[in-house]
Amino acid sequence: MLKTSSGRLATENIEDELPDEAITLDGFSYLPRLDHWIIVTATGRKHFRFHDLHVSAELITCCKRFAASLLLSENPISAYTTFQTLRYFLLHIGGYDSSSKEIMPAHLLNFRGSRAQKQLYRSTTVNYIVRLWAQLGIPGVSQAAFVTATEMPSDAPKRGLAVRLLDPELGAYTNLEFDGLHKALHAAFATGSLSLSNYGICLLSAALAPRPVQIASLRLCDLRIRENNGVTTYLLSVPRAKQGGTAYRSQFTDRPLIEDIGIVLLAQARIVRRQAEASGMDDPDQAPLFPAQHVNSTFYSDSGTPAAPTRASIGMRIINVMEALEVKSERTGKVINVNARRARRTLGTRAAQEGRTLEQIAQLLDHSSLTAARNYIEVSSKTLQNIDKKVAILLAPLAQRFVGSVRVKSDSQDQSIQKHVFGAGDGGAPTDIGGCGKFGFCGLGKPLACYTCRLFHPWTDGPHEEILESLLARRTRMAVEGSAIVAQSLDDTIVACAEVVRLCRMNGREMVE
Repeated sequence: MLKTSSGRLATENIEDELPDEAITLDGFSYLPRLDHWIIVTATGRKHFRFHDLHVSAELITCCKRFAASLLLSENPISAYTTFQTLRYFLLHIGGYDSSSKEIMPAHLLNFRGSRAQKQLYRSTTVNYIVRLWAQLGIPGVSQAAFVTATEMPSDAPKRGLAVRLLDPELGAYTNLEFDGLHKALHAAFATGSLSLSNYGICLLSAALAPRPVQIASLRLCDLRIRENNGVTTYLLSVPRAKQGGTAYRSQFTDRPLIEDIGIVLLAQARIVRRQAEASGMDDPDQAPLFPAQHVNSTFYSDSGTPAAPTRASIGMRIINVMEALEVKSERTGKVINVNARRARRTLGTRAAQEGRTLEQIAQLLDHSSLTAARNYIEVSSKTLQNIDKKVAILLAPLAQRFVGSVRVKSDSQDQSIQKHVFGAGDGGAPTDIGGCGKFGFCGLGKPLACYTCRLFHPWTDGPHEEILESLLARRTRMAVEGSAIVAQSLDDTIVACAEVVRLCRMNGREMVE
């Protein structure tokens, strides 16, 4: 299906240098002679605006020819990123030299001179684009400007600062934040307050950390289920992203899924397939796995046919769902700032903690180079937070991992108490540590799993301090042995148990007073 764009027509006397119609690498058409290109992609629209550049008509036409060349040789998202940088540069030129018909050395030197030290990498990017423009043989770049762009110093942006500085707003989630978010996510779905579609998107974001454009690109045929000797395995072919010279959905990475996520995605796929078949869709296998939910999506119509979502809409669904859970960070005391990029940084950080190689981390994150992966290797040794008893008790009220209620043992006959929970007291003897509100069998590991369960009612006189000391000792032992991820897996329970200790101490003081 071909789409066309709309906008103001360019100046008559130079439009003969541009074709009436052109096609992108993905096969969508547009009208190059217009001053506003709406480039349709399979997951959204990109706007190429030329009308407000304030440079000569000749230079705008040359810029259009360069942009059209990019759209024919690169995927539209990569081409758009390059165009936006070039547009920024031309706007700078237009601010003081609106009559120039080509890019000159002074333009490049002035642009670099106007950048702050930490923004010099923008000049390097512009120099690369100008060299590419000239090498394509498209007019608009003087020979002297090409030489200047080649000889100017190169500055690289400082990447990975949020990861390396353990930024609490932009970096990887801590183990407490990660576990808190996903326990709340599971609870929201269990209570029916979260749709299957949004639940599946957020599970994928946490497990595989794909970019929103990759989730938006998924189709029903990308989910494969295999049966072998009674064992079901789930495999998801994730389209690669940010591969400049390749067409849409031309490269994939097969990612295995754990059963819990595979079952959710299979249920989602079945719902979408029924919708696609009911709408008369020719090939239901090509329906999007997570259809659009609003009319702003790329191919949305009122016919009931599952429509492709935009990458922006997928990103916003992740943010809206996860932040609505209102899980607080133990580092900031505020609701956790959630987005797909932080999920990616968390996956990379946790992979480095597990001892994955640079190549493995790059593959997990769909990176074509190893540069970004080095940030995770550098920071992996610093991410295991030291937690002792005092720190755990201070963190406890902020982390809010204990969701039950402290009770006195005399309440054990209350109807909300179905059974008693036993743990090891002094000398390892079984000791009654609290009541349980669950009716029927519970498969969780008692008593440690109880501390993060909302049906647990610890007794005020239970041996919770001894259990906390035991947990802290186990965590320290695991960290020393090099099992950082396993050690951090205890953090939720440690902080929940610490909150019980804190509440019991407060209860004891109140009784004395």
